[in-house]
Amino acid sequence: MSDYLNENHILVSGFAQTPKGIPANETYKYVGVILLIDKSNHEIVEVDFSIIFSNLTKRVLCELIEGHCVKAPFHDLSAQLKRKVSIPSIGAIIQALRSAFERYNEHIKYYQTV
Repeated sequence: MSDYLNENHILVSGFAQTPKGIPANETYKYVGVILLIDKSNHEIVEVDFSIIFSNLTKRVLCELIEGHCVKAPFHDLSAQLKRKVSIPSIGAIIQALRSAFERYNEHIKYYQTV
């Protein structure tokens, strides 16, 4: 069975506006972060993005994000990304991640009560 069909996995996304004045804003008005999360341990299994990054940028971002627990303080992940990545869209990526984390937590809260 693939990870995508695993009963414990859920796919969530978050979006944020791309910064004005960067090439990505000409093509994409928003950056999306898509997360595959294991609900049993709240760990990010896989991450993808709605805009095209260079292979190196995507590999670095994925390595920093995958394995992170969405129940851990968001500031930890945000600070690590700011420390290790200096690209114009990092603020939008962080905001999209925050939005995806919030969506995940709302989903978990709702389905625990149903």
